[in-house]
Amino acid sequence: MPEIVAVIGATGFQGSSVVKALSSLPNQYTVRGVTRSTTSARVSELKALYPSVQWVAADLNNPASLREAFRGVDIVFGNTNYLQPDIMNKIDAGDLDAEFRQGQNMVDAAIAEGVKHFVYSSLESPTKVGGPEYSGAHEPEGKYKIEQYIRSNKDRIAGYFIYAGFYFQNLLLSAQWDNSVGNGKEAIVFTYPLPADATLPYVDIEEDLGAAVAVALSNRSEYSGKVLAAVEGYYTGEEIVRAFARITGVPARYQYGVIPEIDRSDINAMLNFFVKFGAITEHDWTIAKTKASRPFTTLDGFWTKYSTFRPE
Repeated sequence: MPEIVAVIGATGFQGSSVVKALSSLPNQYTVRGVTRSTTSARVSELKALYPSVQWVAADLNNPASLREAFRGVDIVFGNTNYLQPDIMNKIDAGDLDAEFRQGQNMVDAAIAEGVKHFVYSSLESPTKVGGPEYSGAHEPEGKYKIEQYIRSNKDRIAGYFIYAGFYFQNLLLSAQWDNSVGNGKEAIVFTYPLPADATLPYVDIEEDLGAAVAVALSNRSEYSGKVLAAVEGYYTGEEIVRAFARITGVPARYQYGVIPEIDRSDINAMLNFFVKFGAITEHDWTIAKTKASRPFTTLDGFWTKYSTFRPE
């Protein structure tokens, strides 16, 4: 009988990728999508794509709703979204454990309902790796604290940890037309808050986060307690944008600059850490794409998929 997998945040980039990957294995998994609202347009879209998925509503701040969502479940995929206003407002008010409590609620509810396996999308601790200079990087610190909480309960639930690279999709967020090229030509400028020459890990999060989760579940005795890196390759921002221009034929350039919505000291501390140390320095980790049942999406493959992208 297929195992039941509850996917937290099933409508987001990460969760929907897990829904897609595990729904393609109906003999192994029955997917239960967990989201705050089951009547959203995004849920309707995913229902059309994956009609076998069950949908339930739950809130990470409401342990009782999580217990209901996890009833009868064998596996939970969990992730927490630091950038949601609820979390950031609490962080700004001095509540640095706002994200951790959501993770703790997930883990406690899973244990209470007898869930055996918990896959968590985590990040490493900048303070542990880089020292107190990076203690203001609250997002990765919160996720790492959740990871450690799962590890501290390993006698009651098996933990598996996915460290995702930067999303190729992030480059789309602040793209704009640039009219300064001259000769009446327009170019697209991709603005991103990383230096143009910073080489960092990237992944097509929509396609390949779920593939990494499938790897973790494929051999649990090997990957229990281990870190799997969801990374396709290492690139600079300039390399990514040059690939866009080459694939699409549309002139484009990379610009190092802030994105106003995330121009915050805590986010900047995290990015500075990644630039100096890399996004994944964990010693005991496996590159998921080397174990996956299909190739990860390459940079060229990503831009081929997004070949019609143009800023509005």
